[in-house]
Amino acid sequence: MDPDEVESCKDGFFQHLAQTVPGRKELVVTEARGCTIKSADGRLFLDFISGIAVANVGHSHPKVVQAVQDQMARYAHVNVYGRFALPPQVEIASRLTRVAPGGLNTAYLTSTGTEAIEGSLKLARKYTGRKGFVAFERGFHGRTLGSLSISWKAQYREPFEPLLENVDFVPFGDLDAAGEVVNHDTAAVIVEPIQGEGGVRVPNDDFLPGLRQICTDRGALLIADEVQGAMGRAGKWFSFELWDIVPDIVVLAKALGGGLPLGAFLATGEIFSTFLDPPLSHLTTFGGNPVSCAAAVAAFDIIEGEDLLAASEEKGAELKRRLETTMAQFPEYISDVRGQGLWLAIDLPPDLTMPIVKEMERRGVIVGSMLNSDGTVRIAPPLVVAEAELDVFIGVLRASLLAVRSGKL
Repeated sequence: MDPDEVESCKDGFFQHLAQTVPGRKELVVTEARGCTIKSADGRLFLDFISGIAVANVGHSHPKVVQAVQDQMARYAHVNVYGRFALPPQVEIASRLTRVAPGGLNTAYLTSTGTEAIEGSLKLARKYTGRKGFVAFERGFHGRTLGSLSISWKAQYREPFEPLLENVDFVPFGDLDAAGEVVNHDTAAVIVEPIQGEGGVRVPNDDFLPGLRQICTDRGALLIADEVQGAMGRAGKWFSFELWDIVPDIVVLAKALGGGLPLGAFLATGEIFSTFLDPPLSHLTTFGGNPVSCAAAVAAFDIIEGEDLLAASEEKGAELKRRLETTMAQFPEYISDVRGQGLWLAIDLPPDLTMPIVKEMERRGVIVGSMLNSDGTVRIAPPLVVAEAELDVFIGVLRASLLAVRSGKL
């Protein structure tokens, strides 16, 4: 695209698409391959947020592209939750339930993560006959009314109230606080096993097992929100596996679709049977779209066939070590490094976060901030990231911090 076309695209985006963030967009994207994004003016950028935890197998992986083309040639859409059995749906559901532990043998396919969260809340209420929910501070579960009701930040909830009633928020990692509010009216406790927008916060080893026991003892369901954490991001198919527990319902999306919109929630057949009474208790038009399912099957097979779970764990450990070395070199700026697998974060002074994010972008690396953790920078490259790309990232981060130290930012 020539400069006039680039500016025209930015103008058109600003004029014709609803804006939820002020200002014109800084980049027009024309291509994305692997870990690299190309802008309309020919610049290349390393994507170290994976489209926000979506591109786990990289952008436009050839096997995903081929699967999408093949399925599109067959059919793009029929009645996805009606009278027909669709092979792509069966294939991805079979794969997910094969790797899910503890009898989570049934999947409901959706279009997005927030839609899957909504379905999980309905399922929990329908199955238990209870109304209340317990969620956690810094937690984020989506923007629709139900998912917003269980998302912590009041800034996003209050303009849309009244939302769901009987929602209690307790500190993440605090078992005593959770034990005080889970009661006979609690349909479910919903938790991100590792908090995403809360700053990639990993709980202590007692928290998830203890929460599982509280729910079991009091008849509430445990919902694991794995929208960001599933599909190898933390080195496992599901991040809750790190603590050897089994939730009652698991929600996933983002990386599931291999770059196309697809979500799901998993549970046992017994729990899902409540959606049969009355029939059509839950329904979707596009959830489990065959093209998205074909992309998901290809992405799943890439993760499994290329052993990207182990790659996430090994590369993540190396990247974390190098971030900790960088923290030691710049202690006045980096106050913490944390995370699991290729799901990492660093804490900076809040007033420096966006200047450093923008400086890194200027130098060719895309990182991002967090919704519910001021001063936190998101670092989550595709699981196929190469060692040389990790080198570039660390170099750009250090150069950006040096620019701050020298007064250039």
